[in-house]
Amino acid sequence: MFVEMIIKDYLCKYSILRQQSTKMKKHLSLVIIALCLPFILWAVCGILPTFDDYTSLQSPWWVQIADPGYFFPDSIRRPFDALLGGILGWQPALFPTLNHVLIILGHTASACLVFALCQRLKLSMAATNIATLFFFFSPATLGATLACDGFNQTYAQLWGLLALWTYLSPLTSHLSLPTPHPSHKWLLCVLMAVLSKENGLAWAVVPPLVAYAFRLTDRRQTLRDVCKGLLLALAYMLVFATLALTGKLGYAEEYSEATLFSHVKDLVQLLAYTWVPLDYVSAVYPPTRNMSIVAVTALMTLPFLLLLACRLWRGCTDDRPNIRCLLLLTACFFILVSPHLITVVSIMHNYAALSIAAIIVAVLLSSPTLKLQAPINQGLFALFLAAALFTDVHHYIAARESGLLGKKLAMQAVNAVERPPRKAFVISIDDPEEPRYSSFCVRPVDAFAWGLSVRYYSHYEWNTHIDEVTLPAYDRQQVGTLADSALQSGCEAVWVAGHDKEKLTIIDRNQ
Repeated sequence: MFVEMIIKDYLCKYSILRQQSTKMKKHLSLVIIALCLPFILWAVCGILPTFDDYTSLQSPWWVQIADPGYFFPDSIRRPFDALLGGILGWQPALFPTLNHVLIILGHTASACLVFALCQRLKLSMAATNIATLFFFFSPATLGATLACDGFNQTYAQLWGLLALWTYLSPLTSHLSLPTPHPSHKWLLCVLMAVLSKENGLAWAVVPPLVAYAFRLTDRRQTLRDVCKGLLLALAYMLVFATLALTGKLGYAEEYSEATLFSHVKDLVQLLAYTWVPLDYVSAVYPPTRNMSIVAVTALMTLPFLLLLACRLWRGCTDDRPNIRCLLLLTACFFILVSPHLITVVSIMHNYAALSIAAIIVAVLLSSPTLKLQAPINQGLFALFLAAALFTDVHHYIAARESGLLGKKLAMQAVNAVERPPRKAFVISIDDPEEPRYSSFCVRPVDAFAWGLSVRYYSHYEWNTHIDEVTLPAYDRQQVGTLADSALQSGCEAVWVAGHDKEKLTIIDRNQ
């Protein structure tokens, strides 16, 4: 009797452990993300601001608004950015740590939604886990997740995914509803995405198209809901145009100056970062260029990409319903990036459609048309993921070093004086031939950020009026003349950034 009780107890515990193990395997991607999250937060919080991080609405603008020559808060168009900037203005010591925490948590929430959406769409468990890790660790996220000003891009994605989730929930519910229809709450989520960042408007038509791709709605319902989304988009654009015409909103000219060549270049960049996680720091930044690393990371990604290509080819020839789904998802991908392709694509904008790319990966891997063993799929993806992780780490190191360069230059100005100058003059030497790579590898002149970095590293306690002029590199001989003129006009210090690669040239009245 006693032995029988021991055996039953052992079998019961074994059954529980086996169930927990099975549950963990089903949620393997989320377990990996949860284990990595504390280390990612710790690492990313060490990235310091550079360049336009200081002029974003996501900086302590309540402090900087005292100098409107450098900054004007466009709070109507992006109220969440303005709210974050207001909190940071109240407590500047939180900048940029609070930014990093909110961005990483938003990205993590989006990864969880990608997982949940794949489950809702009845894609295979292995494909769901691969798609979730594909989204979370992709180099296409780095422009948003490693930046101090990626809050708006991250939460535009998150609200867009919430719109998709809200739209699909009634259609995929296990309850036996006679005529399931999408709730109108998804339009509210789209509005929140738009208020996070304007490109969130593209989500106004994506949820109905995704539902139609998976045959969850008929053509009539899809057209009706697409029209609702288009009406929301039209209403927003009318309000935006009205505010722009009345001068309450500005529009950067750089968004309308793109050429055909730049549009093609933007498209290539977008597709490359989304699908090929080779080490771009080693590829495009001359001081660290290493084609051996590029080749190794490219070769590591190739087997998994070939697997996806085979799945796509077999889907085109043997599985017409599946190719219909893939075509509609591809259309959604380009809809989400269309606001950037029409204007300009920066590294941060690669994030906009990454969630749909992840769902496409899950669809391809869930297709039964090409039968490969799950361990083979996972092994090929492990190589792909290793290349992505190497690329992520290298970009992180570059971004951290750029922030430290900005700190080094700013502290030279802070430590050079016994008391804060009442008025300072910044001469920025802009050399377009000096290499830079987005926000990861910045030039010294960008790291110094027109003198705004000095305010940050003086804890916004310096009440210094800062004037700035940018000189092209071929006019650097004018530095002496401009410095003398600034000192004669009452400036107590002149800071020359970019004159010396990693050293700030400081000229004060005592020299």
